[in-house]
Amino acid sequence: MASDERPALPRMRLDELLDELQAHVEVVRATRDRVNGLLEAVLSVGSDLDLETVLRRIVESAVTLVDAEYGALGVIGNEERLARFLPVGMDPETILKIGPFPTGRGILGLIIRDPHPLRLHDLSEHPDSFGFPAGHPPMNTFVGVPIRIRDTVFGNLYLTEKRGGADFDEEDEAVLRTLAAAAGVAIDNARLYDDVRRRERWLAASSELTRSLLSGDAPADVLRSFTATIRDMADADLVTLAVPVAGTDDLAVEAASGALADRVRGLVLSGGSTLMGKVFSSGETIVSTDIGHDPGAVVATAAGSDLGSAFLLPLGTHERIRGVLQVANRVERPQLSDAVVRMVTGFADHAALALEIAERRRDAELLTVLQDRDRIARDLHDL
Repeated sequence: MASDERPALPRMRLDELLDELQAHVEVVRATRDRVNGLLEAVLSVGSDLDLETVLRRIVESAVTLVDAEYGALGVIGNEERLARFLPVGMDPETILKIGPFPTGRGILGLIIRDPHPLRLHDLSEHPDSFGFPAGHPPMNTFVGVPIRIRDTVFGNLYLTEKRGGADFDEEDEAVLRTLAAAAGVAIDNARLYDDVRRRERWLAASSELTRSLLSGDAPADVLRSFTATIRDMADADLVTLAVPVAGTDDLAVEAASGALADRVRGLVLSGGSTLMGKVFSSGETIVSTDIGHDPGAVVATAAGSDLGSAFLLPLGTHERIRGVLQVANRVERPQLSDAVVRMVTGFADHAALALEIAERRRDAELLTVLQDRDRIARDLHDL
């Protein structure tokens, strides 16, 4: 009986070793799968040059890699605020219930001010937590990492609610740091490509504008084409051009492009207290993140829609300003970037020069007509 029981001990030990080996194999497989997933994610975010597509793929890849329920990418704008916020994991109805996207307060602002990885067991327990608005799904576990482009922090990745109720661990953080490094390169390439495409469109639009002006097209038609071109270049919702009214200090919206153009075309702006009046008198560009709530934004009020990001710039030189251009987006649309402001400013400067040349050409043609009439009058007098 005893001799029959002796072999059981070695067999039990062998079973334990096999179980342990199996556990190690599972860990190795999981690590292999995660590395493969990370490589696929890096290839995915770097396989496209469209900036919007790249940003969306970064968030989707991050959510998959760390098995999170929710994810978001926040793009940092001026004054350490979030200029854009791309969420993943929420349906449109939930996003609508939550309301406006965060601007960078609380935990999100903490990573902006101190761009280092952050992991939390419970968001609500952190002293910088502001809580959630009504309709926001509950979130506890959290991990955030910055995305750098060279030495500049472009934005941050935010992941919440690891599936299964576990906390995000060091391995999750390491995977996200690696993805963020690859994302920085992909975003930089996409931005450079986007700048090249914008410059090509700017050059083509400038050539077309100059051709229209110098070929003798009606000024009203040229201005309408001008505002439509800028709206297309900036991907904006509303573009308006106000010009001075002769003999007064007023400005009138001469041309407008966009779905709301009919509401503001022909609008007269009185006094220098309006934003357009200030730009016309000072010659300085004004940039606003919420123009719809500015009391001086008469055009935005007349449009009757929630306009958010906008900028206004003078058309012409400081010595002679020909008008004021306003470019605006709705609240739910992305904020107009500095690159767009620079591009439109350069195009507007070119347009002002083209208008000046066209006006000189018309003056020269008128002078030629008057001189010809004077010669005919002298000939008739002599006869």
